[in-house]
Amino acid sequence: MRRIVRAGLNRWERPELTEDAELLVTELVTNSLRHGRGDIRVRLYLSADRIRIEVRDGARETPVLRTATSSDEDGRGLFIVRAIADDWGISPDGTTWCTLPL
Repeated sequence: MRRIVRAGLNRWERPELTEDAELLVTELVTNSLRHGRGDIRVRLYLSADRIRIEVRDGARETPVLRTATSSDEDGRGLFIVRAIADDWGISPDGTTWCTLPL
């Protein structure tokens, strides 16, 4: 997925967003692999002022932002997304999304 994101951003002439976008898609897809059900779908959208990354995984449970303790081995994915993305959320259909400004 990271290669696909990088290729898309290069095609859209936005390579400066690659590092952040790759990290965001990695966190969202990892959550989907651990907690989702069925196929994972990733979409990137380019608009006039931002890039939107969407990940849908068929999970019935809504992802929850939590604060991991120093001894936890996981639980930081959405915290990282919140810290890096301009905005993020969960659509009514269960798609987790985030944006980066151009």
